Amino acid sequence: MKPSRTFSLLSILVLLLSVILVGVAQASTESASIKPGDDFIRTLLLANGDQVTLTFKVLGPSPSTLHFSMLLPNGTTSDYGTGNQGSARFSTDVEGKCLLLFQNSDSPDVQLLTLDYNVEHYVFGLPMVLFVLVAITVLLVFVLAGYMAMGKYGA
Repeated sequence: MKPSRTFSLLSILVLLLSVILVGVAQASTESASIKPGDDFIRTLLLANGDQVTLTFKVLGPSPSTLHFSMLLPNGTTSDYGTGNQGSARFSTDVEGKCLLLFQNSDSPDVQLLTLDYNVEHYVFGLPMVLFVLVAITVLLVFVLAGYMAMGKYGA
């Protein structure tokens, strides 16, 4: 049996939606062992209006001597100092790279870092996932209306 044209169109649409939603958000959880005197740098690519949430925990000697700072895309540096854990939440007003810098310069011990971050992109004030879902819904409504019109006037 030959697949219907509607089924083929919907299959392509679902595949396209899946590909778009996979690339929408940038999120990660990672761990790194930072040796004495080493740095750990994570680069985040940000667009205008992105919301960034990050948390980190340091496992090692307490109190931790791992130093955390951020270089934001607008050139601003945020220094969070040292600590066993921390978090930050901010939105960007310019496009560019955000550098997360962890320095183990004051400790003779290896520091184990666990970093969680999430970058949520926004379009017209809506989260990208919601925007894509609304766009797909509107497209499907137009496709359905077209099929109904063709069925009514095509016979």
